[in-house]
Amino acid sequence: PESCVAPAVFHRPSADMPPPRSSAPLWALLAALLPLSGAFAPSLGGRLSPKARGLPAAATSCGQVLPPSLRRPQGAAGGVQMKLGALLFACDGVLVDSDSDGHRTALNMAMSELKLDVQCSEEQYGKLLHMRDVQRIEQFWKDAGWKDMNLETALKVYEKKSEIFTKLVAEGKVPVRKGVEKLVDEAIAAGVPVAVCSSNTRSAVTEVVASLGTAKSVKVNIFAGDDVVRRKPFPDVYQLAQIKLGVSPEDCVVFEDNQQGLDAAKAAGMLCVITKSKYTKKDEFPKADLVVDDLESGEIDLEAVAGMAFNMQGLNA
Repeated sequence: PESCVAPAVFHRPSADMPPPRSSAPLWALLAALLPLSGAFAPSLGGRLSPKARGLPAAATSCGQVLPPSLRRPQGAAGGVQMKLGALLFACDGVLVDSDSDGHRTALNMAMSELKLDVQCSEEQYGKLLHMRDVQRIEQFWKDAGWKDMNLETALKVYEKKSEIFTKLVAEGKVPVRKGVEKLVDEAIAAGVPVAVCSSNTRSAVTEVVASLGTAKSVKVNIFAGDDVVRRKPFPDVYQLAQIKLGVSPEDCVVFEDNQQGLDAAKAAGMLCVITKSKYTKKDEFPKADLVVDDLESGEIDLEAVAGMAFNMQGLNA
């Protein structure tokens, strides 16, 4: 079918094309100050996102436990593999709540090591998360009193920040979010493919996935920002995962924590569950199919995911 054809834009051209950072200072500038999960792609602007086939509006509000009516009936668990093509997780904010405890910490440590007399507060970092252009970021530096920050310095901060973040994850200082390991275990046991789809670099995502433990991490597919030209909010990384895993988009359930990721999932024609993170806990997600504070408190297990999708007729409709 048409949706299973991989457009050339999904795959980064090989050796003859340099990475975006070498030809696009804005790409690296944003990466220096924002978590990689949302910092690379331009705004959707007026671009229309195709609606997922047969997908209704959000089913619940944040923090509401999935009601029994949305769970798969007892005795139907054997159909989980048939109905669920794949579970696709974002990385930062979904597997781990890394924006504050990981990326902001790494940013501050990087600026200290580079002898910059500035530190980024949680409030300031929350503001940076919503910035997508050079002018606004430069104005933020000015308003925050970061007089030593400029493009050249930002690139150095990015390199150091990435190095520090990887080390923090490897040391177990960026914990896995509640309910993630249980759901991944259930999916693997049921034979449902699991993948992490992120705008971050493959090396950084690999470190986060490794924190799940070897038994899980070796069975989790990774699709990263290195693999696509356009990052979230464009759907490329989710479409690439769907193609590589050999499943239909309507048979996939995505787990995201922010609007950019939700836009990417919906543009790919997939169901999307929002698990709110520290910086998105006050945001509204009317286009999401389900919104919870975290997978554990929302009682999101494999049965719940399969039941939700089955009753919404989003899978195999």
